[in-house]
Parts: sequence; C-alpha cells; structure tokens
Amino acid sequence: MQVALLKMALLSLGSGEAPLLDIVAYGGYMFTGLCLAVLGKILLGYSYYFVLPWACVCMGVFLVKTMKRVLFAEVRSYDSSRHHYLLLFIALAQFPLFMWLGNITVNWLF
Repeated sequence: MQVALLKMALLSLGSGEAPLLDIVAYGGYMFTGLCLAVLGKILLGYSYYFVLPWACVCMGVFLVKTMKRVLFAEVRSYDSSRHHYLLLFIALAQFPLFMWLGNITVNWLF
C-alpha cells in the first residue's frame, strides 16, 4: 500500500519517472520503525505507544525530504502549492498505515 501511495502521488503530479525500486526502498523503511515498536512492546510493555508515533513521524519526515528531492528534480513546471499539499498528504498518510500495520491485537482489521 505504501508503494502504491507513493507511485500514485507521483503520477498525480505528472512525474512518474521515479524508478520503481527506489519507491519500494523508500516504502520499505516503514518496517524498521514497526520492528522497533514491536520490540519495544515485547521488552518494555507500554513503550510501544511512544515508539510507534515517534517512528511514524520519523518516516513522514524522511519521505517528505526524499520525495521533495524527487519531485523538484523531475518536474519541469513548478507548482509549489500542489507539491506542498502532496508532501503533507504523504506525511499524514503514515499515521493510519503505521497503526494498521503495527496493530498487534487480535482484531487486526480495526
């Protein structure tokens, strides 16, 4: 879902020339934060609820910085407001993705 989100975001601006493997690599960093959060849950109990949002914010900042570089390198027409809204959407979309993927309860759909 992360790779599809990033690819659709790039295509919506008309700049889908970013290599697919780069996008997969950017989206794969999410699992590092999830692994740290689950490890915190195993070792310290309630630290999961602090590590998960922290990792989510870190992933959002990382994606905004890297996608800004990709967007401005490949887009010829510079529309600042659309790019900023897209980057904000990518950063905010990390919270539901992290909560869904990092849900360690029995009820995994909700």
